[in-house]
Amino acid sequence: MSGRGPTAYDVAAHYDDRYFDDLSRRYRERNRFARRRIENVFALLPALRGRRLVDLGCGMGTFTLEAARHGAVALGVDPAPAAVAAATRVAAAEGVTGARFIRADAARLPLAGGAADVVVAADLTEHLDGDTLGQVLGESARILRDGGVMVVYTPEHTHLFERLRERRLLLRPDPSHIGIRSADELAAAVRAAGLHVELVRYLPSHLPIWNLLERAFASRVPLLRRRIGLRARKVRA
Repeated sequence: MSGRGPTAYDVAAHYDDRYFDDLSRRYRERNRFARRRIENVFALLPALRGRRLVDLGCGMGTFTLEAARHGAVALGVDPAPAAVAAATRVAAAEGVTGARFIRADAARLPLAGGAADVVVAADLTEHLDGDTLGQVLGESARILRDGGVMVVYTPEHTHLFERLRERRLLLRPDPSHIGIRSADELAAAVRAAGLHVELVRYLPSHLPIWNLLERAFASRVPLLRRRIGLRARKVRA
């Protein structure tokens, strides 16, 4: 922990029952937000059937559950007791039996080296300070088998919405978003963990009209870069 600002552990109290209940409701209703989020992340993932997937910061379990539906052996990891409880409830309500959830810190994973074929960090890195991000990425590299894939999905700090939040104009800042980064910053952190970055994309939001603009112009207009989608691979040294 660097002392240069809040750490991931300082904002942990933000993730309470109400926080996960809201995400659970969106997922179970399959509203536009939930559908877009799932589609964006699955656009980055390899085929999952038979693969061992670890979902870091799984929250109420969206990607653990969706991976299990696609045939993966899926493990969701989250340090918040409310997250594991919510994920377990949603799995039961949805009738998903191939997903498992444990309470653990992604910076200190209780998993063996090479235990995973795929690691997902969706809407996690924006909640991490720099030191913790490095630890989480290092642990991800450790638990991946050679040739395994990591997918990161997170807001891009150049987007208009993030600029408005930063300036407290129209949109309220999220106090847990202590590490919103650019795609270049995120890619550099992933490379520093020893992973090979294969792909970086800007992915659209769920909002009508806005997502059309984001799809068309994000590559050239930083204010329209809503989400970073990054895929990296562990290459044998």
